[in-house]
Amino acid sequence: MYKKLKIKLLIIFSLFLIQSKTFPQYNGNNFSLSLSASYTTTAKLFLHPNSPDIGIRNQFIPFQDILSYSSQLRYRISEPVILGLRVEYVSKSVSGRNLQNPFYIVDDGFKVIPVELTVYYFLPFSTGDFKFYMGGGFGIYIGEQTRKFGDVEISNVKRDFAFGLQVETGMDYMIWNFLSAKFEMRFRDPEFEVKSKYDNEIVHYKGRTIKVSNEPFDSKVNINGITFTLGLVYQFDI
Repeated sequence: MYKKLKIKLLIIFSLFLIQSKTFPQYNGNNFSLSLSASYTTTAKLFLHPNSPDIGIRNQFIPFQDILSYSSQLRYRISEPVILGLRVEYVSKSVSGRNLQNPFYIVDDGFKVIPVELTVYYFLPFSTGDFKFYMGGGFGIYIGEQTRKFGDVEISNVKRDFAFGLQVETGMDYMIWNFLSAKFEMRFRDPEFEVKSKYDNEIVHYKGRTIKVSNEPFDSKVNINGITFTLGLVYQFDI
Protein backbone atom coordinates (compact mmCIF):
# COMPACT_ATOMS: atom_id res chain seq x y z
CA MET A 1 0.00 0.00 0.00
CA TYR A 2 2.78 2.43 0.97
CA LYS A 3 4.76 1.69 -2.22
CA LYS A 4 1.74 2.47 -4.44
CA LEU A 5 1.15 5.70 -2.52
CA LYS A 6 4.82 6.67 -2.93
CA ILE A 7 4.57 6.16 -6.71
CA LYS A 8 1.42 8.31 -6.91
CA LEU A 9 3.06 11.10 -4.89
CA LEU A 10 6.16 11.00 -7.09
CA ILE A 11 4.01 11.33 -10.22
CA ILE A 12 2.07 14.27 -8.76
CA PHE A 13 5.34 15.86 -7.61
CA SER A 14 6.83 15.55 -11.13
CA LEU A 15 3.74 17.17 -12.69
CA PHE A 16 4.01 20.10 -10.29
CA LEU A 17 7.65 20.59 -11.27
CA ILE A 18 6.76 20.63 -14.97
CA GLN A 19 3.99 23.20 -14.40
CA SER A 20 5.84 25.27 -11.78
CA LYS A 21 5.15 28.96 -11.39
CA THR A 22 7.15 31.65 -9.64
CA PHE A 23 5.99 32.94 -6.28
CA PRO A 24 7.85 34.38 -3.24
CA GLN A 25 8.98 32.07 -0.43
CA TYR A 26 10.49 32.73 3.01
CA ASN A 27 10.91 36.48 2.53
CA GLY A 28 13.86 36.03 0.18
CA ASN A 29 15.96 33.84 2.51
CA ASN A 30 17.87 31.19 0.57
CA PHE A 31 18.86 28.89 3.44
CA SER A 32 17.15 27.24 6.38
CA LEU A 33 18.24 24.90 9.17
CA SER A 34 15.76 22.77 11.10
CA LEU A 35 15.74 20.58 14.19
CA SER A 36 12.93 18.02 14.35
CA ALA A 37 11.46 15.07 16.21
CA SER A 38 9.75 12.26 14.28
CA TYR A 39 7.38 9.41 14.97
CA THR A 40 7.45 6.31 12.74
CA THR A 41 4.56 3.88 13.00
CA THR A 42 6.21 0.48 12.38
CA ALA A 43 9.42 -1.44 11.61
CA LYS A 44 10.49 -5.10 11.46
CA LEU A 45 13.55 -7.12 12.45
CA PHE A 46 13.95 -10.43 10.57
CA LEU A 47 16.14 -12.86 12.54
CA HIS A 48 16.59 -15.47 9.78
CA PRO A 49 16.42 -13.57 6.45
CA ASN A 50 18.43 -16.20 4.54
CA SER A 51 16.69 -19.34 5.82
CA PRO A 52 15.59 -21.79 3.07
CA ASP A 53 12.35 -22.29 5.04
CA ILE A 54 9.99 -19.50 3.94
CA GLY A 55 8.06 -19.70 7.22
CA ILE A 56 11.18 -19.10 9.28
CA ARG A 57 12.50 -16.53 6.80
CA ASN A 58 9.35 -14.42 7.10
CA GLN A 59 9.21 -14.41 10.91
CA PHE A 60 10.08 -11.05 12.42
CA ILE A 61 10.08 -8.98 15.59
CA PRO A 62 7.62 -6.07 15.20
CA PHE A 63 8.39 -2.55 16.41
CA GLN A 64 5.89 0.25 16.90
CA ASP A 65 5.91 3.89 18.03
CA ILE A 66 9.49 4.64 16.95
CA LEU A 67 10.90 8.06 17.88
CA SER A 68 13.77 9.73 16.06
CA TYR A 69 15.55 13.08 15.78
CA SER A 70 16.88 14.90 12.74
CA SER A 71 18.46 18.04 11.39
CA GLN A 72 18.01 19.36 7.87
CA LEU A 73 19.69 22.04 5.77
CA ARG A 74 17.62 23.45 2.92
CA TYR A 75 18.76 25.65 0.03
CA ARG A 76 16.45 27.50 -2.34
CA ILE A 77 17.41 26.76 -5.95
CA SER A 78 14.61 28.92 -7.39
CA GLU A 79 11.41 30.49 -6.10
CA PRO A 80 9.37 27.28 -6.07
CA VAL A 81 12.16 24.67 -5.77
CA ILE A 82 14.26 23.93 -2.69
CA LEU A 83 16.90 21.26 -2.11
CA GLY A 84 17.12 19.65 1.35
CA LEU A 85 19.72 17.42 3.03
CA ARG A 86 18.53 15.62 6.18
CA VAL A 87 20.49 13.56 8.72
CA GLU A 88 18.45 11.51 11.20
CA TYR A 89 19.01 9.12 14.10
CA VAL A 90 16.51 6.27 14.61
CA SER A 91 16.65 3.61 17.33
CA LYS A 92 14.24 1.18 18.95
CA SER A 93 14.39 -1.98 21.08
CA VAL A 94 11.90 -4.38 22.68
CA SER A 95 12.23 -7.12 25.30
CA GLY A 96 10.91 -10.64 24.79
CA ARG A 97 11.51 -14.18 23.61
CA ASN A 98 12.13 -15.01 19.96
CA LEU A 99 13.07 -17.83 17.62
CA GLN A 100 16.79 -17.47 18.38
CA ASN A 101 16.22 -17.28 22.14
CA PRO A 102 12.96 -19.12 22.93
CA PHE A 103 13.76 -19.74 26.62
CA TYR A 104 15.23 -16.36 27.63
CA ILE A 105 14.19 -12.72 27.49
CA VAL A 106 16.51 -10.56 25.41
CA ASP A 107 16.46 -6.93 24.28
CA ASP A 108 16.42 -6.84 20.48
CA GLY A 109 16.47 -3.68 18.42
CA PHE A 110 18.17 -1.59 15.76
CA LYS A 111 19.89 1.73 15.13
CA VAL A 112 19.76 3.55 11.80
CA ILE A 113 21.22 6.81 10.48
CA PRO A 114 19.30 7.92 7.37
CA VAL A 115 20.93 10.54 5.13
CA GLU A 116 18.28 11.81 2.69
CA LEU A 117 18.47 14.24 -0.20
CA THR A 118 15.10 15.75 -1.17
CA VAL A 119 13.86 18.15 -3.84
CA TYR A 120 10.86 20.19 -2.64
CA TYR A 121 8.29 21.99 -4.73
CA PHE A 122 6.22 24.65 -2.97
CA LEU A 123 2.60 24.50 -3.97
CA PRO A 124 1.04 27.56 -5.65
CA PHE A 125 -1.69 27.95 -3.03
CA SER A 126 0.92 28.71 -0.32
CA THR A 127 0.42 32.01 1.51
CA GLY A 128 2.63 34.39 3.44
CA ASP A 129 2.08 32.44 6.67
CA PHE A 130 1.51 28.88 5.41
CA LYS A 131 3.96 27.21 3.02
CA PHE A 132 2.70 23.91 1.57
CA TYR A 133 5.09 21.63 -0.28
CA MET A 134 5.73 18.19 -1.70
CA GLY A 135 9.09 16.50 -2.01
CA GLY A 136 10.82 13.45 -3.35
CA GLY A 137 14.33 12.08 -3.35
CA PHE A 138 16.57 9.24 -2.24
CA GLY A 139 18.28 8.17 0.95
CA ILE A 140 21.30 6.24 2.18
CA TYR A 141 20.63 4.22 5.33
CA ILE A 142 23.43 3.08 7.65
CA GLY A 143 22.22 0.70 10.33
CA GLU A 144 22.93 -2.10 12.76
CA GLN A 145 21.11 -4.62 14.91
CA THR A 146 21.31 -4.31 18.70
CA ARG A 147 20.83 -7.06 21.28
CA LYS A 148 21.45 -7.36 24.99
CA PHE A 149 21.26 -10.81 26.59
CA GLY A 150 22.05 -10.75 30.30
CA ASP A 151 25.40 -8.96 30.61
CA VAL A 152 26.43 -9.58 26.97
CA GLU A 153 25.72 -7.53 23.86
CA ILE A 154 26.30 -8.14 20.17
CA SER A 155 28.55 -6.30 17.73
CA ASN A 156 28.13 -6.01 13.98
CA VAL A 157 30.65 -7.95 11.90
CA LYS A 158 29.34 -6.70 8.56
CA ARG A 159 26.70 -4.21 7.49
CA ASP A 160 25.65 -2.95 4.06
CA PHE A 161 24.43 0.45 3.01
CA ALA A 162 20.79 0.53 2.02
CA PHE A 163 19.44 2.84 -0.67
CA GLY A 164 15.83 3.83 -1.17
CA LEU A 165 13.36 6.37 -2.48
CA GLN A 166 11.33 8.56 -0.17
CA VAL A 167 8.51 11.02 -0.74
CA GLU A 168 6.91 13.49 1.63
CA THR A 169 4.41 16.26 1.95
CA GLY A 170 4.43 19.01 4.53
CA MET A 171 3.68 22.53 5.67
CA ASP A 172 5.67 25.35 7.24
CA TYR A 173 3.91 27.93 9.42
CA MET A 174 5.82 31.22 9.62
CA ILE A 175 6.04 32.32 13.26
CA TRP A 176 8.34 35.24 12.43
CA ASN A 177 10.21 36.25 9.27
CA PHE A 178 13.17 34.09 10.29
CA LEU A 179 11.45 31.23 12.17
CA SER A 180 8.81 28.69 11.20
CA ALA A 181 7.27 25.49 12.55
CA LYS A 182 6.96 22.54 10.19
CA PHE A 183 4.86 19.41 9.98
CA GLU A 184 5.70 16.62 7.53
CA MET A 185 4.44 13.18 6.57
CA ARG A 186 7.04 10.94 4.92
CA PHE A 187 6.86 7.59 3.12
CA ARG A 188 9.95 5.39 2.82
CA ASP A 189 10.78 1.70 2.97
CA PRO A 190 14.52 1.17 3.67
CA GLU A 191 15.72 -2.40 4.19
CA PHE A 192 19.24 -3.51 5.08
CA GLU A 193 21.00 -6.70 6.19
CA VAL A 194 23.66 -7.02 8.88
CA LYS A 195 25.88 -9.80 10.20
CA SER A 196 26.43 -9.82 13.98
CA LYS A 197 27.95 -11.94 16.74
CA TYR A 198 27.98 -12.06 20.54
CA ASP A 199 30.87 -10.24 22.19
CA ASN A 200 31.31 -13.08 24.69
CA GLU A 201 30.44 -16.78 24.71
CA ILE A 202 29.56 -16.74 28.43
CA VAL A 203 26.35 -14.97 29.49
CA HIS A 204 25.33 -14.27 33.08
CA TYR A 205 21.53 -14.27 33.11
CA LYS A 206 19.50 -14.02 36.33
CA GLY A 207 22.09 -15.87 38.38
CA ARG A 208 22.70 -18.50 35.72
CA THR A 209 25.72 -19.01 33.46
CA ILE A 210 24.81 -19.73 29.84
CA LYS A 211 27.07 -20.48 26.89
CA VAL A 212 26.14 -19.00 23.52
CA SER A 213 27.61 -19.49 20.07
CA ASN A 214 30.17 -16.93 18.97
CA GLU A 215 29.45 -17.63 15.29
CA PRO A 216 28.17 -14.68 13.21
CA PHE A 217 24.47 -14.64 12.33
CA ASP A 218 22.44 -12.68 9.77
CA SER A 219 19.48 -10.39 10.34
CA LYS A 220 17.50 -7.81 8.35
CA VAL A 221 15.84 -4.55 9.35
CA ASN A 222 12.92 -3.02 7.45
CA ILE A 223 11.48 0.40 8.41
CA ASN A 224 8.17 0.28 6.58
CA GLY A 225 5.92 2.66 8.53
CA ILE A 226 4.77 6.22 7.89
CA THR A 227 6.91 8.94 9.49
CA PHE A 228 5.38 12.10 11.00
CA THR A 229 7.69 15.02 11.80
CA LEU A 230 7.42 18.19 13.88
CA GLY A 231 10.21 20.75 13.93
CA LEU A 232 11.44 24.33 14.09
CA VAL A 233 13.06 25.93 11.06
CA TYR A 234 15.48 28.89 11.18
CA GLN A 235 15.52 30.92 7.95
CA PHE A 236 18.69 32.81 7.01
CA ASP A 237 20.81 34.03 4.13
CA ILE A 238 24.54 34.19 3.47
